[in-house]
Amino acid sequence: MTKTSSPNQSLSQSQLPEHLLEYITEQDPSLYTPEDQATWRFVMRVSRQFFAEHAHPLYLKGLEATGISTERIPLIEEMNAALSKMGWGAVAVNGFIPPSVFLEMQSLKLLPINCDIRKIENLGYTPSPDIVHEAAGHAPIIFDPKFRAYLEAYGQVARNAIISKKDIELYDAIFHLSEVKENPKATETEITEAQKRFEEVAESIRDASEAALLARMYWWTSEYGMIDVNGRPMIYGAGLLSSVIESHSCVLPAVKKVPFTLEGVIRTSYDITRPQPQLFVAEDFDSLTKALDEFANHMSFRRGGAYGLSVAKKADATATVTLDSGMQLTGVVAGYEVTDEGEVMSFNLKGSKQFSYHEEAMGEMAHSLFSDKIYFPMFDPSIAAVPLEDILKKIHGSGLTTKNGNIIKGHFKKEIRIGTGGRVVVLEKVKITTPDGKVVFEERTRPYPFVLGSKVVSVFGGAADRKEFALRHSNHKKKVKAHKSNATDANQAVNELYTRVRAYREKNENYPFELETLYQEAQYRFSTVWLLQLELLELFIAQQPESVRIAELKVKLNLIAQQNKKVSEQIKMGLDLLS
Repeated sequence: MTKTSSPNQSLSQSQLPEHLLEYITEQDPSLYTPEDQATWRFVMRVSRQFFAEHAHPLYLKGLEATGISTERIPLIEEMNAALSKMGWGAVAVNGFIPPSVFLEMQSLKLLPINCDIRKIENLGYTPSPDIVHEAAGHAPIIFDPKFRAYLEAYGQVARNAIISKKDIELYDAIFHLSEVKENPKATETEITEAQKRFEEVAESIRDASEAALLARMYWWTSEYGMIDVNGRPMIYGAGLLSSVIESHSCVLPAVKKVPFTLEGVIRTSYDITRPQPQLFVAEDFDSLTKALDEFANHMSFRRGGAYGLSVAKKADATATVTLDSGMQLTGVVAGYEVTDEGEVMSFNLKGSKQFSYHEEAMGEMAHSLFSDKIYFPMFDPSIAAVPLEDILKKIHGSGLTTKNGNIIKGHFKKEIRIGTGGRVVVLEKVKITTPDGKVVFEERTRPYPFVLGSKVVSVFGGAADRKEFALRHSNHKKKVKAHKSNATDANQAVNELYTRVRAYREKNENYPFELETLYQEAQYRFSTVWLLQLELLELFIAQQPESVRIAELKVKLNLIAQQNKKVSEQIKMGLDLLS
C-alpha cells in the first residue's frame, strides 16, 4: 500500500510531489473571454435558484465557503485558501488528467481543477471536466465533513486499485474526445471520429477491472449521486451540479431513482456522452464510506496471495507485489504458480520494474540491469533468519531450496539493503531447476535479483515508489503550460460586445441611449447569440420595465429556441429566471 498525507493536512501546489508537477498549470484569468464569464454567470444564476430546492442542503453554503461567486469565474488560489480551512486544497491542472493522477491528488486531499471552461455550445453538458464542473460541482459538497471523509477514504482505496491495459486505452479515448469537443477549431468530422473511437474502445471491454468497478462507484456517487433528505432525493454529484440540463431533468419521474447499494453501483456501467437513465440515492454519506470499505476488503491490495496475482495478470498492466519481508516488486505480472491449496510458490514479472522497500525505491536496482522477464520463487519463512554467508554457501554449492522444492544455483555479486529490512542479493549465472533437473528459469548474461520472501501479502496497482517510477518513465518536460482559451478570430467581435454589456450592468448606469445602442448592435450583428440577447433582456427588465424591447427580446429568444433545439432548454431556464 502507498504513502498518504497526515489526516488533518493538505498539500498546497508548491508542496506537490515532483512527479505530479507536469499536470499542473497556472490559471490565467486573462485567457477567459467575456463570453466565458457570461457562460459562468448564467450557469451559476440558474444553479443557485434550482439547487436551493433540489440540491444537498449544504450546497449553497458550500459555494460561499469555497470562495465561489456568481459573477465571475473563481480564482483557484482563492479556492485553495478557502478549502485549506477544511484540511483540503485546490490545484490548477491542465486538461483531462489520468485517473491515477486524479486519485493520487485526491488521496493527498487536493481537488484538481481544470482551468479550461466549456464552449458556449456545450454549456448544458461537456464530457471534459472544466472549471464549471470541478469548482461549482465538486468543491461545494466538500464543505460537508462526512462527504469529505468519504472522498478521502475513496482516494486512499482507489489509488491502490489495479488498472488494466484496456482502462488506459479507454482513458486515452475519453481524453481525445473531450479535447476535440472543447476545441473551438475542431470540425464535425473530427468530433464524429473521436466519438466513434471512444465507443469502439468502450465496447471492446468485456471484464471490468478493480479500477473500473471503483470508477463506477465514483460515477454514481461523487459525479451522479443523490442523497435522501427527509424522504426526498437531493442532488450532490458534481456531474449533476454542473449540468444545467441534466440536473433539471434528473429530478423528473422519467429518471429512475434506485436505492444505493454497493452491488448496484459497481455492476452498473455508464456512458459519459449521454444522460443517465437512472440514479442511485444514498441513505447518507456514512453509507458510502461503509460500502467503500466493504469493496476494499475484496480488493487485491488487501487480499494479496494468488487472488491478487490473478487480478494483476489479467489486467496486464503495471502492478506491485508486496512480500512479507516488506520488499515490493513492481512490474507486469506475467504468470504465477500456486499449490492446490492456493499457496503462492512463485511469480514472474515482465516489463519495466522497480524494487522497493516500504514505498522507497532501491536506487542501485536500476531496472535496465535485469532481463525483461524475471522469476521470483517463494521460500520457507525460516530463511529470514538465515545469515547471508549460509545462504551463499548453498547457492554456490548444492543449491538453495525454494518453497516448492526447486533449487537455485548461481554466483554472488553483491547484497543491497535499504531501511531496516529491505534486502536483495544480486546473483550472476543463475539457474533454477526442479529436483529432477528440469530448468525452470535461467539467466546467464544479466544479474538476477534474488529477493527473500515467503508470502505475497498485497498486490496493488501502479508502482510502490510512484515518484521514482513516474519520473523515470515520463516523456514530458516539467514545464507549466497555459490553459486553453476559447478566444478565436471569429468570436472577437461578439466578445467585445459582451464586455460592453457587462460594463454597463456593473456600473449600474441608467442611460437609455447607451442600452439602446447595445440592443441595436446585438440585433444587427449577433441576432442568434442567445446568451447575449438574454443579458440585454435582463438589463431592460431591470432599468426600463415598460420598454417595448422586452417583448421584442422575448420573441427573439423564443424564435432562437424554436430554430435551435440544442439551446432551447437553456433559453427557457433564462426566461424563467428573469420572470
